[in-house]
Amino acid sequence: MRAIALLSVFYSHFWGENSDLGHVGVRFFFVLSGFLITNILLATKERDDRATGIIVFFIRRAARIWPPYFLLLAFCGFAAGALQLRMMHQSLPWHALFLSNFWYATHGPDPWALRHLWTLAVEEQFYLIWPFVVLALPARFFLKLCGVLVLGVVPYRLIALSMGKVELGLALPFDSVDALAAGAALSFLSTKGWSMPRWLVSLSIPVGVAGLVTLAAFETGDFIEWVVIETALLLPLTAIVALASKGQCLKILANRAISGLGRISYGAYLYHLPIWAVFISLGIDVSRGPRTMLVVGASSVLTAFVSWVVVERPVMAWSKRLTNRVPA
Repeated sequence: MRAIALLSVFYSHFWGENSDLGHVGVRFFFVLSGFLITNILLATKERDDRATGIIVFFIRRAARIWPPYFLLLAFCGFAAGALQLRMMHQSLPWHALFLSNFWYATHGPDPWALRHLWTLAVEEQFYLIWPFVVLALPARFFLKLCGVLVLGVVPYRLIALSMGKVELGLALPFDSVDALAAGAALSFLSTKGWSMPRWLVSLSIPVGVAGLVTLAAFETGDFIEWVVIETALLLPLTAIVALASKGQCLKILANRAISGLGRISYGAYLYHLPIWAVFISLGIDVSRGPRTMLVVGASSVLTAFVSWVVVERPVMAWSKRLTNRVPA
């Protein structure tokens, strides 16, 4: 599923300039992330020593996210002149502190090759708060909180829309809370043995098709796209995660190539815009289109594979060996 979300982002960035498919893919990843992270935290909640469990959680998250992330920042900082990345050095502290979303919300679109880091900033901000919420909140209030977070995003978007601050609203973490909370609620329900009813799964199909067709074929304005469709698409995105968590998803997801791409999808997502900037700086024609998606996309995947083998997998293995010594 990560691979499919990654390919949707590649399509929007490298091929379909005005496509919203990439943003839908990011929203899907947030639902998936909310589900997986909450699963980990609910298991941590069952430990006798919750404080140790939280430390293990943060160590493993840092080992997964930080090494390739900071290597990329070092590269972009060093090569900013050659890559013609304006505002790179001014924005570097913000990226290093995982505040990229706030940087772009307040300073504009530069440096363009790191604009996608706003999603990682949202993830890290989620990691800082959500573990303590899950551990402290009584189980009887969990679904209520998730419901409030999902529904609360709608008035947030309406306020941002009325103020003419759509771009600002999109970048701030509040806009992604509903997707993260939907995944978290699904995780909580799954631990109780709940399965999504067939009628709800059936309803998600026309909702998803109608939403995607509308985004692809019509210019509907910010209210329909951001408030109505973005909220409605939570249902099919959550349904896909629900089905996959029960092993009831498309057989294509079990394909080794797709699952392998999913395994290295973080690196491919992380590197894809900077690699595009490298091609541009070399004077290679990589204007948007199928050729650019193929060439730059394949280069991003290859770089991600090398990163996985050389950096990410060894660091993750080390972090697991370290944390496995911690008594439960």
